[in-house]
Amino acid sequence: MTRTAPQTDLQRALSRAARLGARTEPTTASEPVSETDNATLHRYGNPDHPPLVIVYSLVNRPAILDLSPERSVIRRLTDGGYCAYLIAWHPPGVARRYLGLADYILGDIADAVAWVSRRHGAPPHLLGVCQGGVLALCHAALAPASVRSLTTLATPVDTGTANDRLAELARRVDFDDLVAATGNVTGPGLATVFACLKPFALGPQRYGSLAALADADDDELDAFMRMERWMYDGPDLAGRAFAEFARDVYQHNALVHGRLVLDGQPVHLGDITAPVFNAWAEHDHLVPPDAARALSDHLAGACETQSIPGGHLGLFIGGRAHKMLYPVLIEWLRSQ
Repeated sequence: MTRTAPQTDLQRALSRAARLGARTEPTTASEPVSETDNATLHRYGNPDHPPLVIVYSLVNRPAILDLSPERSVIRRLTDGGYCAYLIAWHPPGVARRYLGLADYILGDIADAVAWVSRRHGAPPHLLGVCQGGVLALCHAALAPASVRSLTTLATPVDTGTANDRLAELARRVDFDDLVAATGNVTGPGLATVFACLKPFALGPQRYGSLAALADADDDELDAFMRMERWMYDGPDLAGRAFAEFARDVYQHNALVHGRLVLDGQPVHLGDITAPVFNAWAEHDHLVPPDAARALSDHLAGACETQSIPGGHLGLFIGGRAHKMLYPVLIEWLRSQ
């Protein structure tokens, strides 16, 4: 009689994950309240509370901000007394490959901020995440009176700093030729590039972490699988906007040199008048600390800063960030 070999911890974890199924429902309830040309505006929390608009990156889906009840940035903000609005970008599709950064910043972000301002009768706080932080900085510089405060999380400001592996890689690519050949840039393709920047941590080490969840409760295993789906299920990016961002922000470092121009309007960080809170992760391999902390050097006013131990994703789902960063951020927002 043939005996079945006992399953390894990794096999057991994978078997349990398969039985759980793909849970895609959001952690925090929201409702769509408005549409822009390329996004849906979702509202979270009490509509009578002060408004805060979240500008997320075009590169990934915003599920990382609401991954689990214990590690939800959105829930932290709403529990802290804010009505949060998320600009949820629509995938561009083939017909919108020619959307540029100006379309998103001067169009969608400006429209969303204006809608929230009318609804609440006051300018909202603005919070930008990673690439979305650059988009938020551009909006705040071009329309300074439209926002009450500005928060940037893991935002690449100065891409000319040492040890910026993403910037070093970007300098070797002709992005105009790339998008001329491919049209829109695929989400899975970008996910592969990001994974190659830290192959061990996002490969063997990560699946060792999954094996450790073989006997964990369903919620912990579900959170891991939600993260896995988020990492490899990114949306496609409009080819023109992708090329502009990679060329201007990463190759030319145009944001800090005042050479970024949107529809004829130059973006100068020194034009930002709103109070600024800037946070980054100390071991971020995508947005190195020096690239993020440089923001203070280019603002006319003071900038509150905070760094958190850990990597890029830890800034959003890490236990230390939820204990050390978001309570401080909420108190800072209340003072503005």
